This record gives sequence, structure tokens and C-alpha cells, in this order.
Amino acid sequence: MILVLSEADVVQALSVADGVRLVEQALTEHAAGGGIAMPRISADLPGTAGAFRVMSAIVPNLGFFGLKTLTGFPGRRTVGETYFVILLFSCDNGALRAMIAGNQLTGIRTGAATGVAARHLARPDAHVLGVIGAGVQARYQVAALREVRPLTEVRVYDVDAVKAAAFARQIEAEQRVAAHPVATAREAVAECDLVVTITTAKTPVLDGQWIEAGAHVTGAGSNTPTKCELDAVAFQRSTLVVDFREQALKEAGDLQQALRSGAITEDAIYAEIGEVLTGRKAGRTSERQITLFKSVGMAIEDLATASFAYQQALAMGLGTYVELDANPAALHAGGTAVAAGPITS
Repeated sequence: MILVLSEADVVQALSVADGVRLVEQALTEHAAGGGIAMPRISADLPGTAGAFRVMSAIVPNLGFFGLKTLTGFPGRRTVGETYFVILLFSCDNGALRAMIAGNQLTGIRTGAATGVAARHLARPDAHVLGVIGAGVQARYQVAALREVRPLTEVRVYDVDAVKAAAFARQIEAEQRVAAHPVATAREAVAECDLVVTITTAKTPVLDGQWIEAGAHVTGAGSNTPTKCELDAVAFQRSTLVVDFREQALKEAGDLQQALRSGAITEDAIYAEIGEVLTGRKAGRTSERQITLFKSVGMAIEDLATASFAYQQALAMGLGTYVELDANPAALHAGGTAVAAGPITS
């Protein structure tokens, strides 16, 4: 029997606080040799402007392996359709255990990675956050940072001023922290000790000269070669930490541009975040140091949060059970196997 979890089920089973804890644990264990993360496979869909991506991992200590598939169709996604899904398999016998809607979960794990990095790279007293980009993902970024730092103010910039204002109101209501829109990206960075870029921009939205000494920056939007949020100066001025070195070099468009221009070399990557979590590399070493976390996402994060959501769903009675292969013996005997109908738990 396979448990199917909808987005509504995931909302009940997994919180942002859970995500930060789970992602930190998963990245730490992965860096210590506990699991395998495979580079993402990406392909454009001919004639559609769409993209198909698959990312997978094996996490033996959790008892699961699996994958996430996602499709990108800019401007063509429809409310109520599914574009992200996770398949969770048992390490005991290889059987499929769950199919989990992945939109909410992806938001939580991406925000959680930002929170984990900030916990180890930002100044302990960092409290003013500037956010460039007011899309859906930005909400999780703010929520995760709220878990690890005492935010007192959030400044929001988006090319759509109406969206920025609405997002600021949402943050005030959800996070109980003062939030307001600003007119320019520079205003979202000036005097901030935490900065997040979470856009789909193809040209830099953050000028590295704007970054305050001592700030911690997360670049989380540029996760394909065609996207670019950070300019070369941002990389030059920062201690650069990535989530997955191989994948960041392959996918992060702004990092690739900085490398191609000669502004930095690959040696500019100081560490993977797991190396900081395990103590193999130091985190922040001075008050005025600028730190930069370049995040492109890892399947280890998806599997850690998905396996927890699955276990929580079992305990809470969430989800719908389906049976895809009700009577395999009948197939071998030449008969017809009829799958049982959905059983709502």
C-alpha cells in the first residue's frame, strides 16, 4: 500500500521549525558520510519553454531513498495542478512507500537550508532582513530566518510594487515582525545584516557594493545557468559557502558568470555548508566578515523532510492509501489484476 500525501496533508505534517531541524541534521550527517546525494538531472522540453528535473538521494539512517521530480513552465502553471512530487522508497525492501506533493515541502526545505546557513554564518545579533523577491518562496525564507535569528524588521523589494506591499503585510501577520516594502533593491540591502535574493532574474538584482560589512547574504533564486541574481562583486567580497559544490558549479548562473569573467576562481568556494556544520571548516570568524550562502537545493533536504512528513502522516492518520499492484500472482497466471480503490485513512 502506498500512502499519497496532498499539499494539505503536508501542511499538517511538516512545519518550518521541523524543516530547519531536519535539514540541519541531514546536511550534517551527509557531510559525515551518511548518505548519497546525486546531482540533479535537468532537460528542456523541446518546443515548450518548459523544463523537467529529477533529483535523488539515498539516506540509509532514515530508512529511505527516493527522488523528486519537478517541472518548470514559466507563466503557464495552473492552480490545482501538480508540478512537484516526491517518491519515497523503503531501504528495507525497495518498495514504494509514499507519493508526496512537493510544492509546500520544497518551499520549507529551501527556506530551511537558508535558516541553517544563517545560524552558522550570520552574526548572532543579526536582526534586520532585506528580501529581494516577493514570490511564494520568499515566505519560507523569512519564516526560516525567523526561527534562527531575532528578526525585528523585514524590508521587501520586488519589481512589482503591489506584490511587495502585499507580501510585507503577509509577513507582518504571519511572523509578527515589522515589515515594509521599499522602492529599490538597494534599499532592501542597505543597513541590513541579513539579505536574501529569491527571484527568477536573469541579470543581477544585487550589487555587491551595497552589502554592509558583517552582513550574511543568501542567494537562493539562481539555480539554473540562465538565472543570475548576484553580481561578481558580491562573490569577490564574500566568504562563499555552497550547499553542494558540484551542483552549484553546474547550475548557479550567477556563480558561473563570476567564474567566466575571471572575477573569482573555483577556489573562492570556501566550503560546503556541511563542512561548516561538522566543524571541518569554521563558520563566521569576524564581526565585519561578509558571508554568502549560495543555495541551489539538494535531494538530501527533500528526503529528510519527506520521510518526516510520511512518519507524521502515519501517526496522525493523514493521507490516502492506494494499491497499484493488488494481485501480482494473477498477472503471472494470465489473469487481470484490479487495483483496489483509494482508502482514505
